[in-house]
Amino acid sequence: MSGDIEVVSALRKQEDAAFNQLLSSAIDIVNLELLDAPLRNSYIHQFHSFNPDELELIETLKNYLLENIDGILFCPLAIGNHIDHVLCREAVVQVYPRVKVLFYEDLPYANRITLDEIGLHIQGLEERLDVKLIDYTNGLNKSPVNKLQAVQVYKSQVDDGICAEIMAHLHILKGERFWGEAEEIEAVKRAWTD
Repeated sequence: MSGDIEVVSALRKQEDAAFNQLLSSAIDIVNLELLDAPLRNSYIHQFHSFNPDELELIETLKNYLLENIDGILFCPLAIGNHIDHVLCREAVVQVYPRVKVLFYEDLPYANRITLDEIGLHIQGLEERLDVKLIDYTNGLNKSPVNKLQAVQVYKSQVDDGICAEIMAHLHILKGERFWGEAEEIEAVKRAWTD
């Protein structure tokens, strides 16, 4: 089993590097050497309270964020309850607003629910953060990278069906949607137009 873990972990790092190369290394991808959900659990979706190992992982993530993040962090909304996304979001919620953050709609999960359900998800997050989040959709034609090509980089995690779901959601919105406070939204808009 440890050989499988090493192979999958190495593959995921390669996929992240290839994605970052598509973006001309415009973002910092930090690998914390943590195992993906399928490598550490018998489940990938959260349908229970956090267990002690997950609570410890949230603390590790919180400490890392507070010590190392000095820009804007992109965090999954955890639509779909993928446990890794839920753990990340929980760590961010607990350090907010000390860390500047934009939340993104996890795909393909966001495509599997209605826009109203996404709105309810945002409303719940706003209540936890005690803030009003605004949305920004970067148009597909304004994107510095081909979205389909970017998604297909993650061969170990997506197939043609998932790629189609992701692209369908992006076409419905006419881009990729982010949620955050006005200051972070404006910073990202400036970065994408410079």
